[in-house]
This record gives sequence, structure tokens and C-alpha cells, in this order.
Amino acid sequence: MSGDGGEVAIDLVRLVHGDANPQGPGFIVEDVPSVARQTAVVAEQETAAGSCLLADRVFSADTTRLSAELLVWPTTPGAGREQGLFSLVDRHGEQVLALALSPEGCPCLCLADGTVLAAADRPLAQSRWYRLTVEFVPHALRLSVLPLQPYAGEDAEAHAYSGAAVDLSSVSGVVIAALRCPSDGTRYCPGSVFNGKVERPVLRSGPDVLAEWAFERDFSSQTTADVSGRGAHALLVNMPTRAMTGHNWTGEVHDATDAPEQYGAIHFHEDDLLDAGWPEAARITLPEDLPTGIYAVRLRGITGDGEETDHIPVVVPPPADRPRARIAYLVPTFTYLAYANERLLHRLDYESAGILDHPVNPSVHDTTLADHPEFGSSLYDHHSDGSGICYSSALRPILNLRPDYRMWLQNAPRGLSADLYIEHWFTQSTFEHDVISDHDLHADPEHALDGYQVLITGGHPEYYSGRMLDALQRHLDSGGCLMYLGGNGFYWVTSQDPRRPHVLEVRRSAGIRTWEIQPGEQRHSTTGEQGGLWRWRGRSPNKLVGIGMCSQGWDEKAPAFARTPLSYEPEWAWVFDGIDDELIGDFGLIMNGASGDELDRCDLGLGSPPNTAVLATSQRHSDYYQLAVEDVLMLSPGLGGSECKDVRSDMVVVEQPAGGAVFSVGSVCFTGSLPWNGCQNNVSRLVRNVLDNFQSRDSKQAPTHRADGPADAEHHTAERHPG
Repeated sequence: MSGDGGEVAIDLVRLVHGDANPQGPGFIVEDVPSVARQTAVVAEQETAAGSCLLADRVFSADTTRLSAELLVWPTTPGAGREQGLFSLVDRHGEQVLALALSPEGCPCLCLADGTVLAAADRPLAQSRWYRLTVEFVPHALRLSVLPLQPYAGEDAEAHAYSGAAVDLSSVSGVVIAALRCPSDGTRYCPGSVFNGKVERPVLRSGPDVLAEWAFERDFSSQTTADVSGRGAHALLVNMPTRAMTGHNWTGEVHDATDAPEQYGAIHFHEDDLLDAGWPEAARITLPEDLPTGIYAVRLRGITGDGEETDHIPVVVPPPADRPRARIAYLVPTFTYLAYANERLLHRLDYESAGILDHPVNPSVHDTTLADHPEFGSSLYDHHSDGSGICYSSALRPILNLRPDYRMWLQNAPRGLSADLYIEHWFTQSTFEHDVISDHDLHADPEHALDGYQVLITGGHPEYYSGRMLDALQRHLDSGGCLMYLGGNGFYWVTSQDPRRPHVLEVRRSAGIRTWEIQPGEQRHSTTGEQGGLWRWRGRSPNKLVGIGMCSQGWDEKAPAFARTPLSYEPEWAWVFDGIDDELIGDFGLIMNGASGDELDRCDLGLGSPPNTAVLATSQRHSDYYQLAVEDVLMLSPGLGGSECKDVRSDMVVVEQPAGGAVFSVGSVCFTGSLPWNGCQNNVSRLVRNVLDNFQSRDSKQAPTHRADGPADAEHHTAERHPG
């Protein structure tokens, strides 16, 4: 936690409803009296962003003659600040002598006090490869800059010299891609970080190789191997991007595992962040008998403006030794982490671009996030050098993962805050349910769903791993049911880092995207799997749930679903029992209707099963909705919602061979219609009808207990312990 040095009250609450919209039930939490309230004095914390490589104890005390060589590919060479490339550091990680880029982008040799001993007279060009060589001898320094991709007018090789005497007796280690990397005892703090790729650093003493770091080995590791035989293996700080093409990439291979020698680069960024490294201020023990649900660690502090409250969410699965319910609410925590600290508001002008028909209205969480760039960004954002962010870590403050968050795009809940509509709906029903998370499912795909007859998704389960998809398919194949109450689901190939389960990786290509991975770099470094859309790997959402992503848009009025003639057939009367309306969901707390934001449609050509029953389809959307780019072969007029018949949400049921079924709605904002009018509406009734039918099917039997699984908490704030 970070504060102003004052006292903070800490307790646990159960989250029921997050949206304070007066048309709904309001913000609702329930105290948990079995967890004692604590207080803590919380000081302001600093967050050290930026990645680098650190190798300590590389040198002996009598080392006097050194040379270093490395390949670099700068992305912001003239950034107006110093950027460390290769720094000799003392045992505290502080700079002694460094090869750096000057604020203008010229390679130079400099001391810790900023004294420049030698400098090339020409800046490096952006996104081009260079070989830099430095020789350190007692009374001379020599810098060589060799362009590996020279352009017209660029010197074949540049040199700079200095006759200064430099004392290297205090040198202990090496920092690559930063000037320094001291530790404060809890985390490393890189300084003057380089933006760009580095490849194959080599350090020599005369003819002897002291260290040679091979970045093409073990891409999933956060250490790099020293292949010199001296064991000077190095630590990667703050998870720079691995499995990157090097200077010798030919374009003939697109898989780092097929030709690792062509993937010898690491891309460092000044804004990489793996772990904020804040010290623990308090610990909450979750009782073993705590009922399953969505909880939050509530923080309340007194400020000059009164009491300030924050909620850090925790998904608590059912206790391991208790019988399971028939119904499980599968909370899309992978998607929450993919969107963690999303900053598109500050990069793209949605209003001027005509993407919205209403003003953008940032929430207090968005405003706070803008004041803290050091908290890192989402998988939708760019690094400061323009490259896409492909890793997202949970070990940092995540300001848009809050029960009261209202997204600027719709001025309405999205993510967790929207998924609480479902949790509130359960409190107004007679259905017993368990709550599990994506992280629970990925951790134990073989058993996490055992015994559940019905799974209910949140409104936006966009990010899925292969083992999670396999688990859902096994659930259906064994007679289970699935209610997909959202849109844009099961879309991006998503990897959880096996060594660091708090990290997700996504590499974007094709599909609707805010950045695109560079050629040859589509393989995930954490798992080695092919990134991009699941659709391009033969696993379209249509095959699993009958519908798949087809459009997105944001305007003031999301339309309702109109029932199809098929819905009036006796076979489907159970779905619409007690509903006489032709339109379903002409209301809602998100965009004023049930079909909006991101949409999915039934498409047999994309894998929707032939027996998919389309029971309702959305009314015409506005032209703020456009056909998804993966469905567009040639650009032409008529791709907007007012003309294109493929821009729509389809509400479908797909009966499964083993006796289960899938119900899908194809709209991210569908859940916002559930609490309307105190949950007395046709959307709520329809969901109740389907759930009642699905849970009554007896194709799966509940076991007496479940396997142990972790609770999810931002920063690991809460843990389950006996007592």
C-alpha cells in the first residue's frame, strides 16, 4: 500500500454491486465480521520502472584491461536524456564508467558525475543495428561504432578516443541497458534505461573472455546464460521482452525455436515493470470457512478532504473440503489483467476520430492513473518507444480493477465492476453458486470444473489460454452446460508465464488491435506458443459457444434483441417462459441497452455448429459499429451497423451431444440489463429460465470436495490459511 504517512483501516468486505448509478441498486458491499479490522501506518511508496540486465561479481580486484562488445538497435536514440548501454558498476550497482547514448543519441563514454570522456560525432539512427566496441586500458579509452545496416552518407565506422586515466578498482559488475541498477533491499532500481534491443554482449580481459551472454537461450527465463564457462549468469530486471529478432534475422523463419540463433536480442524499455516491490504493510488471513465469492480488502484513510476508500479485489473459490454447488460463476480475471491500467484514453482521441457520439468522461481512477505512469500499462498500450506491451503483471497497483470503476469509453462499468451485476443478480435469486476465477481454471484445468453442471462467464472473457479452452470443451463433452453472458470472448491467445503466474503474455496480430507485433516475433517467449487470434489457430469462438466476435462500437443507445421466428417454436418455449415481449433488453445500465460495446454473431463459415439455434438477434446498430477487420477482405462502403447485416449480436442455444448445452448472448453490455427495475425485467427472467433448465439437467454429478486452488488477489494481499 502507498499512503501519505497516515493511518489506514483495513478490513474485508464481500462485493455485491459496484455501480452507483441511481437507476440501479447502488454500491453494495457486505462486511465480513469473521475477519478482524486492522490498522496500519502507510507511507508513500516509490515504484522503480525500467528493465535492464545485471551481472554482479564479474571482475576480480586486479582487472585493469577490459574490452566490451555488444549489438544495439535503438528505438529512441534522440530522447533528450542519457540512456545506458553498457555500464561498469560497483558492488552497490552504481555507475563507475559507462557506454551510453547522449541526449542527442551519440554513443559516448561517461563517468558517474556526467563527465564525458569520449563521444562519437554522429547519433545512431532509429531502429537500425550497430556494433559498439569499447576498450578500457589504464591510460586510454577507445570507442568504435560500426553500422551493420549503413545508409547513404553514414560513415562505415566511427571512432572516439580518450587519454583519461580511469580507476577500475571499484568495479564489480556490469549493467546492460541502463547506467546503474542499485537495490533498496526489496527491489532493483534501474536508472537511465535504454529503449531498444541489445544482442550478445561480450566482456573480455585481453584475450580471455570474462563473460558472454547468450540471449537466444531459454526465452522464458529471467536470467541469461553466460556461455564463457565462468558462470557469470545475469539477472533480467523488470522483464524486458524476449524472443526478439536479432541483427541476423533473415525473414525466412518465424519461430524462435526453429532458429534460435536469429532471436538473440532482448528489447529493453524504460517503462517495463514486473513487480512494484512495495513492502508488505498488513496481512489478512482468510478463514477456511469463508464462503466462496468476490471480496475486497477495504482500505480507509483520513485525508484533508475526508475519508478516502479503496477496494482491492479478491476472488475466493469454495473451500476445498466442502461440497460444490451445481453452478459456478467463472470470473474473467485473465481479461482483468490484460486490461490492467489501460491508458488508451491518453493516447487516442476517440471523440475527434468519430468513434464515439458522446464526450469522454474519465473516472477518478483514470485521473489517478494518469498521474502515475510508473504503475505500468495494459496489453493495449505502447511502451514509450512505440513498441507494443506484451506482458502484464499483477504485482503492481491496478487502478481500473476496482468495484466502482466506470470506464471512460462508455461512462459505465466495465470489467470487474460490470461483472458484479451478475453477482448481485445471484443475491436476488434462489440459485446457489460458487465463484472461481480464470486463474483457478488455468492452474487446475483437469479438476477445477469437476461437478459443476453450469458455468456462467462474465461479460467479457476475451483472454483465454489453451488449457482453459480445453477445460471448457471437456466440460461440454461430459454433459455440462455453459452460459456465455458476454461478447468478444475467447479471442486472443493468452499465455500465463509458468515461472511467474502473475504475468500474462499476448502478442497481437490480425484482429482488432491497438498495436501489432513486429514480423517474426509472434511466438510467445513464456510458452513458445503461436500468438494472435485463436481463430487463426483453428479454435474460433464460434466452435465453442456458437458465436464469435464481429464488431465493436460505442454510442449512447445500444439496441435491444429482437426475437426470431424460431424463438416462438414450442421447442424453445422454456427459454421465453413468462416473456411476452418481442424485444429483449431495450434498457440497461450500460449504454442503455442489452446489445452493445463488442458483439458476437453466429456464422457457420467460422465454425458455429449447424444446430445453433438463433433465438434473438440485435436490432440494427449505428455506424459507430463497424465490421471487425478480420472479417473484411476489401475495404468498401457499407461496413457499418446501419447497412451491414453481419454487424449484430446473436442470442443462441447450442445443444451438445452429451446432454448439456451452450447459451450465448454476444454482447459485452448484456449484463448491465440484469439489475434494471430491481431485476424485474425480461433479461433477468430469460437468464433465470435458461439457468433453471441448465442446472436441472443431471448429466454431471457433484463430488464431495474440490482440489486446493489459490485465491486471486492483487499484490497477493490476501491468502487462505487455517483459522
